[in-house]
Amino acid sequence: MWIRFFSLVTCLASFCAAGQEPQRNVKYDTKHERNVLDFWPATKAADAAPVFIFFHGGGFRGGDKSHIEKDGGKSIEAHRKAGFAVVSCNYPFLSNEMDYETIAQHCARAVQFVRSKSKEWKIDPERVCCGGISAGALVSEFLGYHDDFADSESKDLVARESSRAQVVVSILQPIGTQQFALRYMEKGEAPLFIYSGASLKDRLHPPAQAKLIHDKAVELKIPTVMYGGNRNDLPKVPSGKNWLDLQIAFCLKHLKK
Repeated sequence: MWIRFFSLVTCLASFCAAGQEPQRNVKYDTKHERNVLDFWPATKAADAAPVFIFFHGGGFRGGDKSHIEKDGGKSIEAHRKAGFAVVSCNYPFLSNEMDYETIAQHCARAVQFVRSKSKEWKIDPERVCCGGISAGALVSEFLGYHDDFADSESKDLVARESSRAQVVVSILQPIGTQQFALRYMEKGEAPLFIYSGASLKDRLHPPAQAKLIHDKAVELKIPTVMYGGNRNDLPKVPSGKNWLDLQIAFCLKHLKK
């Protein structure tokens, strides 16, 4: 029993020494109390790992960055196993002072902050994937397709960094696709991975919204794939595969140096 106890302590000490513990509630800005994120370093030895930045859902009125840790952190583990560092962000909610685009700009600041930490966190600022669920999918698309918020002349070093994603991931594409994504999309922009398990009766995440942005990407010759679950008529995940592994493979393919 004591041997097993000391072995566990030794393993935990080695894990912490290697810098594998997440950094919690790191402030990416001071403008709002929800301007915080969690960071998990890549587990594979690398000087510059690709990074997956996650934005939670909740209709811009709720939700939390801890969503990525559900199911025992399966998504975090899968991304890190594939060589990614992982970031999960909170952002302000809708209010009289905070509209949708302002929220998205707070998220842009989060991406700029992550890039500003590239040396310290050993991540590659040129290999950034932004993805999210529902509202987080819209945020990620905004970051992939809106003009860059980088200001090369700013005295604020974080503001000089790019806010754009090199790859975008949409899970449960909701209503609002036109406002957040379609009007900004242009040829040659970020490849897009789409998965929706929503039913055909889902009013907030109608599968037609996933089709809408997929078709726009195809029209613009933006690399894209789309999969659905058993409750809708979107293309099915191939037998023996799961959408998370397909998503990670898609990101790695399009984040090659």
